[in-house]
Amino acid sequence: MKHLPLLLASSFALPCLAETIVITQNGFDYSPFEAQVQVGDTVRWEWSNGTHDVASGADCTEDGVFFGLLRTSNPVFEYVVEESLAGQTVEYHCTVGNHCGFGMFAYLIVGDVNTPCPGDINGDQAVTFDDILELLASWGDIDPDKDVDGSGTVDFGDLVGTLANWGPC
Repeated sequence: MKHLPLLLASSFALPCLAETIVITQNGFDYSPFEAQVQVGDTVRWEWSNGTHDVASGADCTEDGVFFGLLRTSNPVFEYVVEESLAGQTVEYHCTVGNHCGFGMFAYLIVGDVNTPCPGDINGDQAVTFDDILELLASWGDIDPDKDVDGSGTVDFGDLVGTLANWGPC
């Protein structure tokens, strides 16, 4: 019994944290041309020369989702990817002069938000006490929605699997 806290503590996994994706501007280019991002990630555009900006929108037309300056006085623009963009390819470009017409555009490829989150029984994109309560309410049942480990019944393995994924998805 004295080792139970150690056993439970070793079962916890740290939640996945959002990443920062860096895109550099150089001349009339954004690099990388296509950046794979996830909802919640921070996209950080870094200026290197000239007077430029970053505006979302296809075919050199702004759509208002994001806009930021890139120049000496503002060398960095950051944007946190919103859930409304999940599963989409988002074009962005420079609106200064005819920079977009010269090919200064690129893409954010946003992953699907429906990434599986083991232990998130109630579907709120976080594993919390509410999920534990739902799991315990179905203890011993054959309930595929609460059978986190896929064993066929809601049991101790499901409790451990839920605790191991504690926190935001």
